[in-house]
Amino acid sequence: MGMLRASENILLIGDGQRELLAALNQAMPQARITEVATVFDGIAELAAHSYSAVLASAEPIERRPEAAIKTLRQMAGEGRLLLFGHPTLEPLSRKMLQFGCDDYLLTPINPAELQQIFGQPPLRLANDTTTDEPAGAASDDLLPVTPPARLAKLATLPLAETLLDALLHHPADALATAVQQINSFINPPMRLSLLPSHAPPDQPEEGMVSLSHDVRANNEPAGTLRFLMPRDEDESTARHFLGQLAHLLGKAASLQERHGRLQKLAITDDLTGLYNGRYFKHFLTRILEKAKVLRFPVTLLLFDIDNFKQYNDQYGHGVGDEILRQTAALMRRCVRDHDLVARISGDEFAVVFWEKDGPRQPQGPNPGTPGRPPQTPLQIFDRFQKLIAGQNFTFLGPAGQGTLTISAGLAVFPYDASNPCDLINAADKALMFGAKQAGKNSIMLVGGTPPDNQLPQE
Repeated sequence: MGMLRASENILLIGDGQRELLAALNQAMPQARITEVATVFDGIAELAAHSYSAVLASAEPIERRPEAAIKTLRQMAGEGRLLLFGHPTLEPLSRKMLQFGCDDYLLTPINPAELQQIFGQPPLRLANDTTTDEPAGAASDDLLPVTPPARLAKLATLPLAETLLDALLHHPADALATAVQQINSFINPPMRLSLLPSHAPPDQPEEGMVSLSHDVRANNEPAGTLRFLMPRDEDESTARHFLGQLAHLLGKAASLQERHGRLQKLAITDDLTGLYNGRYFKHFLTRILEKAKVLRFPVTLLLFDIDNFKQYNDQYGHGVGDEILRQTAALMRRCVRDHDLVARISGDEFAVVFWEKDGPRQPQGPNPGTPGRPPQTPLQIFDRFQKLIAGQNFTFLGPAGQGTLTISAGLAVFPYDASNPCDLINAADKALMFGAKQAGKNSIMLVGGTPPDNQLPQE
């Protein structure tokens, strides 16, 4: 049913008659169980120790349920939070699913149900001939597991394996992939959906019922599970399935979020927020492969800041970093979202233009004087030069405006090169041996001369 643990570490709150404790001991004899009498004792215990699951009686929290559940949810961290109580408390327990409770149990509960909820191996059947019990052993200790017919598959789904496989092969969309895979296992008309948090309720067709359970990652909402099932099925079994799945999805969502953060760190330049040189080369390789198939040109623009070392020497590296950040922000305003902008080293930047047609115009506030948007990389560079020259770099002092200039080299696939390495080399040579030697503050096309769009030197 779920991810098995070698030994659960459970905090049990408010089990005055110790009935749940007896069932837990029978269902999971290897579990470590700590008992406390009140919610306040439970909060104190959670402040000192970590638990894989917290089971709290619903009856004592009836007076201030939302505050109690929110506090227990925060203190439980990554552990599961489950309520238990008499069936008359089910409406309250169900409502607490909205405030961080993972699941609830209706008492009395038998050990087989607990094993299903905690993803433990099922109890042996009473007529199992492979039992190691000595002859004459009491049959009361061998409880049968008989889930309803159409819901039987829920108890056998390999949830943990499904989620791990989704994380491995679809790390950016693991939750939706896992839900889709689970849907392929269960029997119609049952259907599982993963919706945005606090999604409006369904209006199921006649004879069907829709159950919901929030998914939480790092104590924050991460979505809503919705399960559509026939009305005559066992709702309790389905709710336990949703609770177990929501708990595992929350874990997967935390891993997915962590993967996203690490991936962003791996491909992003932390100073400017642009893509870094590693991702630039990866992207250029992929887009050229696509361009070869679909037969469209790809333009590579390499540019750097003229005499950047002098700014660092004169004003310090802090000012140099600020120049790089503003330069990156200005170039972003001049391109569209699908054009890649990267800082590949020091003060050297790269822009990959990979769509042949379509206007490109500055983005963000204060884009400048309205006019016909630039249509080509050359026109974009011209606009970028003017933005740089007109930018007021106050940290350079009273003469800061217009003191920065840039030079660039431009090469086009497939005309100037047929592979990523040669295209980079061609643009770099145009920059270093063309634009720079031509007096800087210019752009050089491969095989051409500096165009007439140079700005005068300050």
